[in-house]
Amino acid sequence: MTPDLLNFKKGWMSLLDERGEWKKHWFVLTDSSLRYYRDSNAEEADDLDGEIDLISCSDVTEYQVQRNYGFQINTREGVFTLSAMTSGIRRNWIEALKKNVRPATAPDVTKKHSWKQTPAAEVRLSDSNKENAFRDAQSRKSSARVEEERPESDIIM
Repeated sequence: MTPDLLNFKKGWMSLLDERGEWKKHWFVLTDSSLRYYRDSNAEEADDLDGEIDLISCSDVTEYQVQRNYGFQINTREGVFTLSAMTSGIRRNWIEALKKNVRPATAPDVTKKHSWKQTPAAEVRLSDSNKENAFRDAQSRKSSARVEEERPESDIIM
């Protein structure tokens, strides 16, 4: 059996494009990539709309989106936001994709590391992820406010 057949999966999902618009595609998972097509006929004709290289995939996580059941694929090339029709379909895709997650390199825990945070001015977001980053920041601010407003009597020690 070839490696492609081990992790083979197909189905409809939507992809958040660089303009922040959802586009429905027919997705095909192989051992090294997630390919997407206009429909299953385009797959048969090998008329590819795009491909997400999973060789550099570092993580696949659930991600709240305004449309259906979202998740994100983190790769060296960028973060891809997708949406499945149901939570079960999302779960199945995440499980299948996680089989392709390969840590880039294991950290050397024997050496001292100096952790440096990238200044906000140096962080560049693609247009498709600006909305997601803004929503995440708002959510974190909201959570912090709730913690600040909590009376000390509510805190369990």
